[in-house]
Amino acid sequence: MTVKVFKMNNGEVVISEIVQQNADHYVLKNPANIGLQQTDSGVSVGIAEYMPYASGNVTLRYSAIASEAEPEQK
Repeated sequence: MTVKVFKMNNGEVVISEIVQQNADHYVLKNPANIGLQQTDSGVSVGIAEYMPYASGNVTLRYSAIASEAEPEQK
């Protein structure tokens, strides 16, 4: 299983399992948005479904990705 974190061109951060990698896109299983929010006690991290009304896997085109990385194991 391969999991990656993507910084999208629009500023969103997405984490997901990669099901398939093609010439121009990834196929993602259960992608989620990672959001940071400033609180009184510091920074809070939240996770939400990336496309909550989508059924099945999600296609993510390379052209929509600014950068990608392996997730830190914390």
